[in-house]
Amino acid sequence: MFDVDVVAGMSDVEVLDLLRELEREQAVRDAVKVRALARMAELRPDRDGGGHRFAGAEVGVELRWTPGHAACQVARAARLVALFPSTVDALAAARIDLARAHALAEITETLSDEHAGELEAWILARAEGKTIEGWRQALRAKKDRVDPEGARRRREQRRRERRVGLYAAEDGMACFDVYDTGERLRAVYLMVDKVARAMRAEGASEPLDALRADALYDMVVNGGGRGVSVELQVAVPYTVLLGADVPGTLAGYGSISSAAVAELVAAEGTAWRRVVTDPAGKVLEVSARRHPGADLARHIRLRDQVCRFPGCHRQAAACELDHTVPHSRGGSTSADNLGCLCPLHHKLKDQPGWRLRQTRPGLFVWTTPGGRTHDVGQDPLVDYEIPAPRQGEKSLDPAPF
Repeated sequence: MFDVDVVAGMSDVEVLDLLRELEREQAVRDAVKVRALARMAELRPDRDGGGHRFAGAEVGVELRWTPGHAACQVARAARLVALFPSTVDALAAARIDLARAHALAEITETLSDEHAGELEAWILARAEGKTIEGWRQALRAKKDRVDPEGARRRREQRRRERRVGLYAAEDGMACFDVYDTGERLRAVYLMVDKVARAMRAEGASEPLDALRADALYDMVVNGGGRGVSVELQVAVPYTVLLGADVPGTLAGYGSISSAAVAELVAAEGTAWRRVVTDPAGKVLEVSARRHPGADLARHIRLRDQVCRFPGCHRQAAACELDHTVPHSRGGSTSADNLGCLCPLHHKLKDQPGWRLRQTRPGLFVWTTPGGRTHDVGQDPLVDYEIPAPRQGEKSLDPAPF
């Protein structure tokens, strides 16, 4: 048993090492827990196909979990042990944590067992250094490439599940939950954000999050859209221009299927801007649809996508453009000295002991007060793989324009 009193005398390096060790120990214990829950599913088979309710009920009573939560935990554990033994082994070896294992089980629910296994092998080979959000984004982006023929079917299956929910919170508050397609909800968010910022410009003093809530209520209940319009930015590889049927990336959301891209193209009244990239994800061209402007700020936000602090996924649109080498010290206002940082990490950069370098455009290296370094690279704007040409077909990978 660890002596908790020892923590009070630890240095920063010792505290960080302890936290890493505790995470490893937790992963090992979680692997045992997953196997135990899966074993309960075997011992209490739910013969009417209700989704492990019998095992869940017994586990829930023992651990004081709600029936729904218990059934969900048993079902996920049974799926992991049956379909993803390598993932459970990786959890037992502390290469991943339980959240990543659960994400794999959840995101592959609409894939065949064969395609799910292919996705598992792919992500486990790239497990190192990914935050849980990065892990999820990578899985979503790869999913449609593993089974492109099923992308439209899966999209329709999920779209039929769209819903709105209301959940009580503390002190008279509530949570309004909407489950819908990424492009529709991204458009809703951009709309309320733009109205909220207009309210701020008019003198409202509340935080932007609160103003967004006010804007949403006003728009839904009172129709107070204020005539605001927004655009969606959709990045696609240049092979789309040659007829390829491949996924794209919706700025502020992540990977979307080729079916979703096609629907956006065909949709009336939807303002969107096409961003074309090369195979490495570098921006080649921004379409001139609605307010063209290939200025430096847009280039940096498209390049960085999110805050450039390790593990932060604050969208670039909500970040500040930071001079890596401060302008006051001779830093240039150029692509190799600008980056997106959210307000918190913009301030953190200037705190004692912290150091940030941009070793090449888009590649940032942070040094902590304890002397540890963390690289933050530039993820491709569109993460896709060039399909091998069929016999008699020309390659879809000519020299970039």
